[in-house]
Amino acid sequence: MRAKPATSAAGRVFGASVALGALGLAWALFVLTRLLVAWQITAPSAAHELSLLGARFTYPSANVAAVVLSLLAALGLLVMVAAARGLARELLVDRRLRRGLASGCVERAHGASVLAEERPQAFCAGLLRPAIYITSGALSLLDASELDAVLAHERHHARRRDPLRLACARVLAGALFFLPALRALIERQCALAEIEADQAAVRAAAGDRSPLAGAMLRFSGPSELGAVGLDPQRVDHLLGEGPMPRFPLALCAWTALVLVGLVALAVVVAHLAAGTATLGVPLLSSAPCITVLALIPLGALALAVVWARAGHRQVS
Repeated sequence: MRAKPATSAAGRVFGASVALGALGLAWALFVLTRLLVAWQITAPSAAHELSLLGARFTYPSANVAAVVLSLLAALGLLVMVAAARGLARELLVDRRLRRGLASGCVERAHGASVLAEERPQAFCAGLLRPAIYITSGALSLLDASELDAVLAHERHHARRRDPLRLACARVLAGALFFLPALRALIERQCALAEIEADQAAVRAAAGDRSPLAGAMLRFSGPSELGAVGLDPQRVDHLLGEGPMPRFPLALCAWTALVLVGLVALAVVVAHLAAGTATLGVPLLSSAPCITVLALIPLGALALAVVWARAGHRQVS
């Protein structure tokens, strides 16, 4: 069994995805901070004012580099917001999952929590404290050797903290949404993690592949695919017929090239950017009554929309 290539490839893919994701987040933070340095907030200037229908407006003044930096900063802000949203979603899902699993556990057996579920499933869950779960349907379906193979597979996921690794990878891939190659790299990481766990299960069975193969066939029967399912790529590797797991060098190189290009562009435009703007809004300061009167119909419209939606929900 080719354990070392899969283990090495899985670890290197995870390290590469985290490194590339960290580079993307650092780039986003850099362009946001440089935006604050490049743009200067000044007092209203007559050179940057225009009159329209008797009202005076101010407008910003900037060179091309400042405009490009502003666009990059807008993208960087989206990246940071997406990262925060993805992290919050992963934490919330993990919390809800652990609560649901805790309420569904009926006993402990073979070092795993047993769920009262007829569908045969086995999986590892938990970000900070990964635990192994198996359903009562799986216990009744698998024989002793197949059960040992399935549990060895899931114990490997728990030792490697694969739920946490994959959650971090998903957050990074979601934050850097403009890099589809990074998402493909995360998918490769998931596949390698399963192959690596399969190899650990075979090693635990002294090189015997039949228990894990039998469990995979049983789990992929009439029921839905569970955490241990019949995946063609995994079957090929289990039979020793699949290609040698390799580090996706081209994919990582392309993603790194795009990120390095964005970093270089940000450094150049940040050095050349120069812009001025003012926080003064003469229309609001000179005619506040007009502004308030203009906001009244907008507020009434907003209240009407809220009232209409509330009535529609009560009817439905």
